[in-house]
Order: sequence, then structure tokens, then C-alpha cells
Amino acid sequence: MRKIDKEVEPATLALWKRQNRTLRYKDLPPQESRAIRSSCITEQYGLCAYCCQSITLDDAHNEHVEAQDRAPNRTLDYSNIVASCNRKHQCGHGRGTHQLPLTPLMVECETELKFYLSGLVTGHTERARVSIETLSLGHTEESNRGLVGRRKAMVDTLIYGQELRPEDLQHEDEELLGLLLEVFQTPEAGKPLQPFSPVLANVIRHFLTPA
Repeated sequence: MRKIDKEVEPATLALWKRQNRTLRYKDLPPQESRAIRSSCITEQYGLCAYCCQSITLDDAHNEHVEAQDRAPNRTLDYSNIVASCNRKHQCGHGRGTHQLPLTPLMVECETELKFYLSGLVTGHTERARVSIETLSLGHTEESNRGLVGRRKAMVDTLIYGQELRPEDLQHEDEELLGLLLEVFQTPEAGKPLQPFSPVLANVIRHFLTPA
């Protein structure tokens, strides 16, 4: 996960809410729903809120961080909505309505999850472990072999793009690792992040501050 900073809700959603004060998300017309998703994808630099794969308007959905049946008063609260990929059995389509104790709206999501060059992820805390398993983010190969494999392959590609090999990271000095961290966690203005780049940023942070 990468911490998501929510911005002002889309103007079309604000207008619709003023004109339809008693309605909920399920009553939202497609145009407003799509506007929400577009704004969320922009805020998330083109990545799924949970797994950090690339997403577009047509292969993602609006995901309520607090599920609609658990927080019916927040179904139109833009600060409670992120964009999730449509992968089966993971992320938004994997959790159902299960509560997430650690979410991408919390800054701790960047420190309580630990990613590895193998593509696996573990949690430093119980709430991180619960959220990883609930979202099927690949705490074991068997739990989500496809995601673990894609994550490893893309992280390797990102490293090779810096003229390094994955095994080189642990031998690099702090200055170079710091520069690499800046590359992978800070998007260029108006551009999406590379898929899984927050994962590599997480790996680098753990090399800089080993437990």
C-alpha cells in the first residue's frame, strides 16, 4: 500500500449530493460514479489502492474503505472511497465487506507492511497481518501466487532499469538508496507511478532502516 491523500470531492458529485440529499451510493448515476473513480485514480497516481498494480477507469471500481453495509451514512463520503483493481479474490473483490484494521488512508500502511524482493509481504503488526490476509495481498505464495509473481517480476524490472540487480540493493550505500527511494515514491508531476513502485520503495526503506 501507499498512503493516499484524499482531495476535494469531484464537483459533479458535490452537485448531485446537493440535489439528492436523501439518496445513497447505490442511487448514483454512472457519470458521477465514473467521476469519483477518475479522481481517485488521479490521487493514487494510477495504482490500485491496495496492491499497487496499474489501474484505469475501465478495469477498476469504486471501493468503500468502510464497507457500505457497515457505514451506511458514509456511502457518498468521498473521503471513504478509493479505486481498487478488479482482480478476482483480492483487493476490493477479495475483502467483501470485511473490516480493514489498516487501510491506505493511514500513514502507517507504509511502515507496518514489509515487502520482500521475492514478491511476498508480511505485517509488522496484527492489524497489518489481518489486512494483508483479508485483501489477499500475498503473505504466502499459495495465498496469491499470481500477485506474488507479478510483483516480483515488476520489482526486478524497476531495479534493472536503474542498472542494478536485485541482490545489489543490500550492498549499496545510504546515499544511493536514498536517491532510489525518491525515484520510486515520488511521481513526476501529472504522471502515474510505475506499477508496484511503492513496493520497491518499501523494500528500500527497510534496507535503510533494518529492523
